[in-house]
Amino acid sequence: MSEFKSRFKIKNGEIEIEYEGLVKDVNERYKEALDWLKSLPRKEGEPEKEEQKEKEGEERKKGTRGPEIWSPAIDSLIQEGFFKLPQKRFNKDVIKALEDKALPVKGKTSIILKTLTRKVRRGDLKGTKSPEGWTFWTE
Repeated sequence: MSEFKSRFKIKNGEIEIEYEGLVKDVNERYKEALDWLKSLPRKEGEPEKEEQKEKEGEERKKGTRGPEIWSPAIDSLIQEGFFKLPQKRFNKDVIKALEDKALPVKGKTSIILKTLTRKVRRGDLKGTKSPEGWTFWTE
């Protein structure tokens, strides 16, 4: 006659219980293991992890203000005709114009350049990259 075997595995955090054997014995041990796990105090560390994730999310949100400022500011320059030919505008010219509008441009040149090149890809502006840097214009 063949005997039926069974097994179980319970994992709770760092605790892991695994057992294999005869069905009757496995059922008894499973009940014991489950009762033992229920009797353990719950760790309160999980809510702390959620709070930490929320704080990290808030820190990330601080950096998202850039596109909300630069894209509309550059759009307003386009509307005003700042980029109209015959004069092509360099990145430094755009930064100077944004500074004249009382925007905080110090240390933001790379973000402004990314926004300008994104506008070129979308077709809002025309631009080329030369050894002196990027130039932008509209026709």
